[in-house]
Amino acid sequence: MLYSDMTKEQLQAEMKELQQKGQRAFDEENWTEYEVYMTKWYLAKSYEILPSAHIEIGRTYRIAEEYDRLTVTGLEGVMAWGIRQSSGETTAIPIARLDEYDDDFE
Repeated sequence: MLYSDMTKEQLQAEMKELQQKGQRAFDEENWTEYEVYMTKWYLAKSYEILPSAHIEIGRTYRIAEEYDRLTVTGLEGVMAWGIRQSSGETTAIPIARLDEYDDDFE
C-alpha cells in the first residue's frame, strides 16, 4: 500500500516498524540498510504531517540527521526542493526532515 493511501494510524504503525528495523540495522552497523529504513521513515512521517506541515518557500531549514541546511525553492507533494548550503546543489528532501532554522547551528 502506498503511503499516500494510508490512514494516520497505518502510517504510525509503519513508522514504528521502520524504526525498529532501522535500530536493528544500526546495531548491526549495516549503514546502508539503516539509511534505507530511515529514508522510508521520513517519507511516511511526511505523509503523516502533510495536512498541518507549513514549509515556506525561500526559508532555510536544518536537515535532520545531517550537518547541513536547505533553502527551500519549491514544494512537490511531501518533498521540499531546495539548495543545500554545504554544496550549493539542488536536491529534494522529505518535509519531515526539515527542522526550524536554529541561529546556534553553525
